[in-house]
Amino acid sequence: MEEVEVNEEELLSDENGNYAYLTLGGHLYTPSYLELIDHNKCEQCEKCLNMCETRGIDEEGNIVPEMPEICNGCGHCGNICPANSIVARPIPLEEMKRRVKRYKELKSK
Repeated sequence: MEEVEVNEEELLSDENGNYAYLTLGGHLYTPSYLELIDHNKCEQCEKCLNMCETRGIDEEGNIVPEMPEICNGCGHCGNICPANSIVARPIPLEEMKRRVKRYKELKSK
C-alpha cells in the first residue's frame, strides 16, 4: 500500500477544534484515539488486541507509548471491550499537527 503524504496545513478540525476528517460520504468525522487502558478493570480477554488493526496495543495490553499516532482512532478496541477499560478521546487539531510532524521526523531518520 502506498503511503499518502500528509501536510499539517491541510488537516481539518470539527466545531470543537478537534482533529477530524471527511469520510468517503463527505461527512466530517472526529475519531477518538487511545488515551489509556485501566488495567484495574481489564479482564485480559485480549479482544482489543485482536481488533486493533494498527497494533497500537502491544502484546501485554498496553498502548504503544513511543508512537501514540499508530492508533488510527477507529474506536473498535473501546467498543469491543466488555469491561469498558479503554479510554479514548478526540485530539485537538494542534496536537495532531505535532504528531504528524513528529511522525515524519522519526520516519526520516
